[in-house]
Amino acid sequence: MSYLKNHKLLLLVISVLLLANFGLLYFFVFNRPHRPHRMTDAEIKKMALQRVKNEVGLDDQQLALYDSLRTGQFKNMKPLFEELAKSKEEFFKLLYQQDVSDSVISQYAEMIGEKQEAIDMTTYRYFQSLKQICTPEQQAKMDSFIQQIVKRIVSGRRGPGPEKGKK
Repeated sequence: MSYLKNHKLLLLVISVLLLANFGLLYFFVFNRPHRPHRMTDAEIKKMALQRVKNEVGLDDQQLALYDSLRTGQFKNMKPLFEELAKSKEEFFKLLYQQDVSDSVISQYAEMIGEKQEAIDMTTYRYFQSLKQICTPEQQAKMDSFIQQIVKRIVSGRRGPGPEKGKK
């Protein structure tokens, strides 16, 4: 009993630490922070249409044309990206082979370059077609809109990016 009287401060510190540990345990086990909502394809599409409408000023007919061009672009690009990924996998599998000649490595790298060129050319033509649906007044805005997209492509970022004026 005299031990408790002599060490009240120590018991108080231990009690506070125990309560803090239980609080942290509860927070991490039962009260996990929610993960951010991952947008569905339909939500992304709706946001893209709204954004091009707001930033470029497309009317409903132009928006319908933009939507069909965008849908076709995604359909065309998917196999190109799959081919590029497959070529890169084959290229890096060369690491596991003994004595691979520089010419073989160069051939695989050239195949990757050709696939990337096809992706870039398809994207370029797509952007040209987007500009063609615009009025002369809208084309400058579309150029700015395309430039934002190109910056995201080059930097490797995905998603909508910052709103205009925010960084």
